[in-house]
Amino acid sequence: MTLQRGLKAMEYLHATLFFAMLMPLICAAVEWSDSAGTGALYLKCLLIMVPIIVTERAAKRVRSVILYMGISVLLLAGVGGVSGLIALLTGGGGRFGGYEICYCIVMLLETFFVIVKRFADRVRAAKWEREEPLAAKRISFLEHPTLSLVWYFVVFYLIGLCLRAKLLCDIAFYSAIVYTFLALFYEYFGVTRAYLEMNRRTRGIPRRRLYGVGLSMLLVFSALLLIGMMPAVFLAGHRPYTDIWEWFANVHFVPYEYESAPEFQEPSAGGADWTELLNDGEPAPEPSKVVNVIMGAIGAVCLLAFAYGVILMIRQVLRDFRNSRDENGDIVEEIEDDPIARQREMIFGKKGRRGAKSEAERIRQKYRRTIRKHRKERPAPHESPAEIEEYAGLGNDEQMQQLHREYEKARYGKTEENLRISDE
Repeated sequence: MTLQRGLKAMEYLHATLFFAMLMPLICAAVEWSDSAGTGALYLKCLLIMVPIIVTERAAKRVRSVILYMGISVLLLAGVGGVSGLIALLTGGGGRFGGYEICYCIVMLLETFFVIVKRFADRVRAAKWEREEPLAAKRISFLEHPTLSLVWYFVVFYLIGLCLRAKLLCDIAFYSAIVYTFLALFYEYFGVTRAYLEMNRRTRGIPRRRLYGVGLSMLLVFSALLLIGMMPAVFLAGHRPYTDIWEWFANVHFVPYEYESAPEFQEPSAGGADWTELLNDGEPAPEPSKVVNVIMGAIGAVCLLAFAYGVILMIRQVLRDFRNSRDENGDIVEEIEDDPIARQREMIFGKKGRRGAKSEAERIRQKYRRTIRKHRKERPAPHESPAEIEEYAGLGNDEQMQQLHREYEKARYGKTEENLRISDE
C-alpha cells in the first residue's frame, strides 16, 4: 500500500512538472517577472497539482457524467478564486495587472485541459477494454514518468537561451534534474513490482531483500549521476544567452545620452546591458577559457549523441519498412539469426571482404526466403528450425531437408556427425 501511494505521488509530481512550465514560458516571451522572485513564481505554478489530484480521483470513482461535470465546474471556480487571491496578495500594490491576469487565465486553461484529458482517457480506456479485453491497460502521459520525456524540459531550456530569459532557463534546468531522478525511481519501483507480480517463483525471496539490493544499486547510480550534473550546476551562471528578436531586426538601438554640461556627461542607462545594471554599473565578468572549452565540449558531445540517435532511428525505420511486407503484400516477420554466431563470424572474419556475402550468409538468406514463401505468421520464439519447417508445410520436402542441413551447419557450425546425432 505504501509503495502504491508513493508511485501515485510520483505520477502527480510528473504531471505537475509538465504543466508548471507554461507560465514561465509566457513570462519569458513577454519579459515579465515576479516581484517576489523566481521561486515564488514557480510555487504559484505548482497550484496545478490540486486539479491533477482531484480530476484523477473523480475520473476513477465517479460513475455519473453529470456528477463529474459538476465537480469540474466547482474545481474551475475554486482554482479561479484561489489563483486570483494569490495574484492579488503577491501582486505589486495589491492590484491586478497584465501579469496577474495572465496567471489566472493560464491556471484556468491548464485546469480545463486536465479535466478534458481525464475524461477522454477514461472513455478511451473503456473502449479499449471492450474491444481488447486481454490487452494491456492503456496508460496516459499524465500517469507514466519516463526518461524519454526529459526532452520536454530541454526544449524549454533552449527557448530560454534564445529569449535571454534566465528565469525560464533556471526553472527548466532544475525541473529537468528533478524529473530525471523522479523517472528513475518510478521506473525502478514500477518494474520491480511488475516483476514480483508476474514471476511466482520469486515469492520465496523476501521482498525487502530484493528491493534493498536493487535500491542500493539505484542509489549508487543516482549519486554518480548527481556528481556528473554538478559541473552544469556550477556553470549555470555562464550560459551563452542570445536574443532571438535580434535575429530578425536590422535596426540597432541608439541609446539616448543626457548632456548636462560640456565638461560632464552622465553614462547612459538606456544603452547599458542588464548584467551591468545588476553589477552596479560594472561590466559582467567574462567566463574563462576553461569554462568556454568545457561548455563547447559538452555542446559538441550532446550534438554528436543527438545526430547518432537520429541516424539509428532512421536506419530502424527503413529496416522495418523494408522487412514488413513481402512481394505479395503480406505482412511478414524477419527471422533473426543467432547474435552469438553472428558475432563469432564477424570476429573471425568469415564474411570476407566488405560488400561480398559469404556462403553462410547466402544459405541463411535462402532459408529465410523459403520460409517466408510458405509461412506468413511469425514463428514462436521456442520453435526450432524443424518445427518452423513443419508448420510451414515443408517437413517432408527433400530440398527443404537438404537446405535444413546446410542452414544448421551455417548457423551453428555443426559437423555432419553432429547433424546425424541431432536428427536421430
